[in-house]
Amino acid sequence: MTSRTRPRLAAIAALALALTACGSGGGEGGDGQQSIKLVVAQYTEGTRPYWEELIKSFETANPGKNVDLQVIDWGNISAQVATMIQTKQFPDVLNLNVFADYAEAGLLYRAEEVVSKEVLGDFLPSFAANAAYEQTQYGLPFVATVNGLYYNKKILKEAGLDKPPATWDEFKAAAKAIKALPGGYVPYALAMGAEGGDYEFGTWLRANNGDWRVNGKWAVNGERSLETLQFLKTLTQEGHTQPNPGQTNRADGTWPLFAQGKAAMVYASFGTRAFLDPVEKAGIEYGTAPHPVNNGATPATHGIQDYLMAFKKDGNQELVRQFLTYFYQAGNYAKYLKVEGLLPTTQSASDVLRQDAKVAPIVDMVARARFDPTSEPVWSELRGTIAAELGTGLAADSDPAALLGKFQQIAERP
Repeated sequence: MTSRTRPRLAAIAALALALTACGSGGGEGGDGQQSIKLVVAQYTEGTRPYWEELIKSFETANPGKNVDLQVIDWGNISAQVATMIQTKQFPDVLNLNVFADYAEAGLLYRAEEVVSKEVLGDFLPSFAANAAYEQTQYGLPFVATVNGLYYNKKILKEAGLDKPPATWDEFKAAAKAIKALPGGYVPYALAMGAEGGDYEFGTWLRANNGDWRVNGKWAVNGERSLETLQFLKTLTQEGHTQPNPGQTNRADGTWPLFAQGKAAMVYASFGTRAFLDPVEKAGIEYGTAPHPVNNGATPATHGIQDYLMAFKKDGNQELVRQFLTYFYQAGNYAKYLKVEGLLPTTQSASDVLRQDAKVAPIVDMVARARFDPTSEPVWSELRGTIAAELGTGLAADSDPAALLGKFQQIAERP
């Protein structure tokens, strides 16, 4: 892959100067730091208690060492991290869903520099590969989800369906049958708002035998992409979704519809407690499946992984290594995954979670996962623009081709 030197985010504009401010970049700097700052995203209410307990046990095992914790909700973490970068107040360890911009700017340690060989070799190969920039792993695979289709068995049965649709033609027929039911059900709750609309679209795109990149080149405005957006636009205009899906987010929009028994089908992450707790509390009888496919696509789940990354700062490497290696011990890491209801990125934690009969099938779905191109530095900017604007392509007067063309231009800028 050709290295790109053009800054893509406002925050990245300061990175080259910021790297100089960090010192020589890496190394242990004398006796090394006694304290590091850990910045993590809040996934559930259990996030902070878990980290506080882990940090306490780590500090007890390593007298004189300190880990300063900052937990930020997902709605604000990107902006706050951008401010940290711009003001050169780098965390030592960061949890985020992108890493390649920082790797491109030379701000991160290589993965092999901040975890033991045992931890490095424990990462599942597909996740490790998805944490590499220019064939070098910088990101540490942190947590994963595999996302796909949930369906309400009761509603499908009322519509005369004994299984979820497997193809787009079956899906359109199912949506029509569900819409005709007297219950006023939403056939498919579509979330194409700014918070994750790109995830949902990417899932439908891969189900149409397309992808963001094809044969090493960006295909955001390719034939399959256009066909997919037009399909979702038609779905919207024919009333087979809830109103205004282009402005609807999952957590506060489509997921509640499913939990309330109002939506027949929805895109969600398999096994995630933030989604399943209200669904199971409401007694919804549900099933899961890959999204219906078209154009000969192989059924697949959408794999999403978030990362840990370590910033180069004089004197911090050894303590960062100690802490990250401690976190990735199978027992510590598996406990975190159970707290958050997320999936493992290591073999050892996978073995632990497979002991739960309910979780084992979901863990096994990881092998069928396909990922977004997060190792491409431009993806951070591109994803932000897509997420913010993609939903406008569902409007009756929209021009899907022009919209996708705009995204393609961002991807291809020299």
